[in-house]
Amino acid sequence: MHIDDIKGVCFDLGNTLIEFGPHQIKHVYKALEDGLIELFGSCDTEKLKSIRDRQIIAPYSNGFKENNLTELCEELIRELYDVVPLPDQVDKLFKIRYESFVDVIEIEPDVLSLLNRLKERYRISLLSNYPCGRSIRDGLAKIGLADMFEAVVVSADVGYVKPHALPFETLLNKFGESAENCVYIGDNWLADVQGAKRAGMASIYISQHLPYEKFEPEDGDFEPDVRIEHLSELENILL
Repeated sequence: MHIDDIKGVCFDLGNTLIEFGPHQIKHVYKALEDGLIELFGSCDTEKLKSIRDRQIIAPYSNGFKENNLTELCEELIRELYDVVPLPDQVDKLFKIRYESFVDVIEIEPDVLSLLNRLKERYRISLLSNYPCGRSIRDGLAKIGLADMFEAVVVSADVGYVKPHALPFETLLNKFGESAENCVYIGDNWLADVQGAKRAGMASIYISQHLPYEKFEPEDGDFEPDVRIEHLSELENILL
């Protein structure tokens, strides 16, 4: 990676710019559990976790097709309670998923400061895996990042998750930069490192936060151009 060639800095969101690890997952689970108890009078928490764990990693075994949040809610109710859910029950669960996600995300002040400094030298963009684009965009607005990025692409927008090529191609097209002039920063070995390198971008792999889904390196994988343990290390790399 040659810094002089870099014009665009592209970020993942969860566990890269913000933490979305065990604490945040626990918050979302509690909101789901409380909502399901309100709707159905009970909730098998172990079964809930089993279904959610399967749903989260499903895109990585089905050709990287992104989940649909409404369909996830329908499936969750159907499998937990062996009933065909009513539309208002699905809508209630969708609202809980949306609100709990937006409610729990936070950004550290030093991250906001770093992004503003990067913007003085580079164009910056964001590409995130999540089955609801509205959740990501409203979450960005909540933490003061709504106008930070020149391009924002969510996997829900394109129907495929990283490392599939389409999210990266969509980002680069919206961003208006060539892959060889961009560096992608993310925490997921498969989605972020392999996806970015396959797309022709430079890659910075960050291990600051504990990811919910973890993929180990495999034979033949690309290596990231740079490894960092904390986002602040970008100061010495890019600035």
